This record gives sequence, C-alpha cells and structure tokens, in this order.
Amino acid sequence: MRGAVLLCLLLLIPALAPAQTLPAIYDVSGVAANDTLNVRAGPSTDHEVITKLPPDAAGIEVVDADKSGEWGLININGGAGWVALRYMLRQPGQPATGLANNLACSGTEPFWSFTLTPDRKAEMTRPEVTVPFADVLIVPSANRPDRHALFADGGDTVVTAMVGRNQCSDGMSDRAYGLGIDLLVTDKTEVKVYSGCCSVAP
Repeated sequence: MRGAVLLCLLLLIPALAPAQTLPAIYDVSGVAANDTLNVRAGPSTDHEVITKLPPDAAGIEVVDADKSGEWGLININGGAGWVALRYMLRQPGQPATGLANNLACSGTEPFWSFTLTPDRKAEMTRPEVTVPFADVLIVPSANRPDRHALFADGGDTVVTAMVGRNQCSDGMSDRAYGLGIDLLVTDKTEVKVYSGCCSVAP
C-alpha cells in the first residue's frame, strides 16, 4: 500500500513543478532531418496547416501556450500560428520565471521603441530622439508573478514602465505578442505615457 502511495506521489511531481514563463525563445527539436514541423491555424491537429518549419529552425519566440500546454503560439510570415511543443526545445540561459533577458517593445501613433538587453541596458527611440539607459532596475510585483516594473534614468529623460504578460496587439499586423507595456516618460519639457507590446528578442 505504501509503495502504491509513494508511486502516485512521484508521478505527481512533474505536474506540480512550476511552469516555465512564456514568452520565451525555442528551437525546433526532435524533427527528422528530412521532415518539417507543421504550423497550424489553431492548437490541435484538427486545424489546417498554414506553413511549415524546417527541422533546424532556431530562435523562435513562443508567445503563449494553450490550456493543455501541448501547443505553443508563434509568429511566422507576418502572422501567428500554433506548433506542437513536444517538438520545441527552450533555449538555455532564459529565466524559468520572471522577466525575459531581452525585450523589444514598440508602439504606434507616434511610433516608438524600447529595447532591453541582458546586461540591463536599454534604449528608447521616439520621433527624432534616441535615449540610452544604463543599469535599468527591474522590480517584480510583490503579489503577481506576471508583472514587473522597470526604472531607467537617462539624465534628462526618465522612464518608468510596467510590463505584464497578456495577449497584446500592435494594431497594424496579425502578429501575436505575449507582453504588454506602458511607459511613463518624463523629460525637461513634458510627461507622456506610451503603450505598446513587447517581444522576447533572440
């Protein structure tokens, strides 16, 4: 009897392990050299194949997973599709939980961008203005694992940003984003809020 209970507990351990945070960067894995990985319109084999990935495809951002955890949402050819995660291998060096090391964020009207690198440096570009930042402070939410605050002081320009995991749209394409961002930008002349989406940069 004890043996059966112990066996059940051991079988439960993988299910109890914390899920790794998405979005994240993956490579195709386990696909034969003469085969391809189907990208489907939805998260099951019932959905049509919209394109295919080669067996050595690498640096692919998995934006989100379906409820089963078996299918991952990716961007390809200007749109989004679903792949079987059993054929995707998460690249090493990415945090299992928390905020990704590399972020590429942007928004429209006006167009702007904000990039964050693993050495905690950042750069924000607005029309005719580019500001570099060093030593960006990243603070996780005290009560939500999917929210982080960023603080970047560029001297004349200071950025405070809130990054959160959610389905985000850039309003201009069919790309899928797994992170949304709101930036409060303060400089000598004004205070502005910019909203947009972020990708995990490979």
